[in-house]
Amino acid sequence: MGKIVPFQPPPGVWRNGTAYQAKGRWHDSNLVRWKDNRLQPLGGWQKVIDSPITGVGRAMITWRDYTGDRWMAIGTNSNLYIYTSLSGSATDITPLNFVAGDSDAKLGLGFGAGNFGGYSTRKTVTGTDITFTAPATISSSSTTFTDATTSPDGPSPFAVGDEIEISGSTQGDNNKTYPNSHRIVTISANSMTVGPTNGSAVYSSSGIVNDAAAGNGEVTIKRARRFGNENSANSSLVLEASSWVFDLWGENLIGLSTSDGKIYEWDPTTTNPTGTKATVVSNAPINNSSILVSKERHLFALGAGGNNRKIQWSHKESSTTWGATSTNLAGAFEVDTFGKILAGKTVGDRIIIWTTTDVHAIDWVGAPYVYGRKKIGDSCGAISNRSMIAVGDMAFWMSQGGFFKYQGSVQPLNCDVQDHVFKELNRVQDSKIYASVNPEFFEVTWWYASSTSDEILKYVTYNYAENWWSIGELCRTAFAVGSPGVFDNPIGIADDGTIYEHEIDPLTTSRTTEQVAQSVSDLSDYERVLVNGTDSTTDAGLCYAETGAMEIENGENITNITQLITDSTQGTNGLRFKFKTSYTPNGQESSSNNYDVTSDGYVDVREQGRQFKYRVESPFDQDWEIGTIRADIAPGGRR
Repeated sequence: MGKIVPFQPPPGVWRNGTAYQAKGRWHDSNLVRWKDNRLQPLGGWQKVIDSPITGVGRAMITWRDYTGDRWMAIGTNSNLYIYTSLSGSATDITPLNFVAGDSDAKLGLGFGAGNFGGYSTRKTVTGTDITFTAPATISSSSTTFTDATTSPDGPSPFAVGDEIEISGSTQGDNNKTYPNSHRIVTISANSMTVGPTNGSAVYSSSGIVNDAAAGNGEVTIKRARRFGNENSANSSLVLEASSWVFDLWGENLIGLSTSDGKIYEWDPTTTNPTGTKATVVSNAPINNSSILVSKERHLFALGAGGNNRKIQWSHKESSTTWGATSTNLAGAFEVDTFGKILAGKTVGDRIIIWTTTDVHAIDWVGAPYVYGRKKIGDSCGAISNRSMIAVGDMAFWMSQGGFFKYQGSVQPLNCDVQDHVFKELNRVQDSKIYASVNPEFFEVTWWYASSTSDEILKYVTYNYAENWWSIGELCRTAFAVGSPGVFDNPIGIADDGTIYEHEIDPLTTSRTTEQVAQSVSDLSDYERVLVNGTDSTTDAGLCYAETGAMEIENGENITNITQLITDSTQGTNGLRFKFKTSYTPNGQESSSNNYDVTSDGYVDVREQGRQFKYRVESPFDQDWEIGTIRADIAPGGRR
């Protein structure tokens, strides 16, 4: 005879071992959270801006100026944009002579990679400013690219020995990818000659000129490797994807791109702000790694002037006074580290600085030293320059092998899904990892690329109020926190430039979209406005939580499940249950049919196995909550 067994795994996913080890816990999830011990889906989202932008959005910030106007800035690997609302088109405020970066990280290619190699130096050409003369086979002669202008983006950044790649030509033979690239053998003020090296690839005669003449756009020449031996194997060096760091100087936007290293400022109160480009902050150091604005109103340059350990700050209330004198409060020092400074944030009354190896605190001490520094953590550096987030007097970050928290001191953050996350990381794309916060739900989320993708597709969330973790899949390359009085809800951007408003309140009408998600790609690209009482569907059930393998007592007997008694806010449509049963942890697993919630709360099931997994899933746009589930379970005989 069976008995009614209450079944309510504690909040959060545990994924630091096998499904069998996760007995009594949730072991997998997607697009769900727990609130007050009740399982529910993440809030919905809808497209608010679908205008095209150039590059992949890597940072966002929202704010109001002193007159109350709202602004949103988005930095991509190649551009800087401003929006005046959650509608309309982007305004390009990319600084003049800005050095664009790359949307993807790439492995360094042998000797000469790293800071002196890679894909950051490029030249964009058209048929009007290039002469292209090519023989049938590049290995039999040479090819000269002649630039009719003397613009700073090329060819002067190139040097003899550089390997170059070519993209954008409609003539397939002209597009080159390493190792079928070619080395620069001579270079002058306005031309460079490419000689034979690795490839047997050929160039199409006058192809680049024909591209431009036909209106087919621009052709890009970029350095694949500097001074390398083309026969050497790939090194462990990684050429990072570029990103932006933002802060506010009063009502002015302050920004820095890692591809460029300069500190830029944009003033929303100028006569024509949307027609004004961001400009370099006068007298500020160049070739920096990050920036921040302190509570005392100093502008900080981190990794100042290309020195990976140097921190430099401007005079108080003056972003353009950087030279330290006896009459001002500008200054600089170096932190004691073997690593490279990545980023800094104001946390409570302190500034916390993250390097690749350790963590430092910067404190205001007043004149004459202005600021003091102290190392507060070893072997806990950040994994990227955006992998940390400040929440009041706390900070959370992702390191090379785990998670950490600062609240007065540095503490390891026990993570129930750490093994899962770090096993599936695409380590080449570590530079894309970033953290976002959703203060309404007390959640910090890290977004990362998995081993199956070069772009961000996965996330891991930590609830710092209820101490649980969840995992899932969604493509958002940057987030701006919801700021009451600006844009109330979190704002996210996808890899195609579409901007979404998240955590939209549920509706009471029926299904709001004709598109039903059948893949992770669909989930990332479709709107997801949650509704109550939708029709039952046969969608893929991509919003779910699934337990580890469970058993009766020690698993010696067969388990029979005959009925569920549900505790749910959802009606009879959309929400459903499923079981996966097996007789051993590694045995063949059988999946049941879907069991829909009924109006009276009783769900008749017929499942048998020595162990079982329990899964809750819902359609793409369904709103629901689940508390304790009770099951009629009876032990059977031995197999």
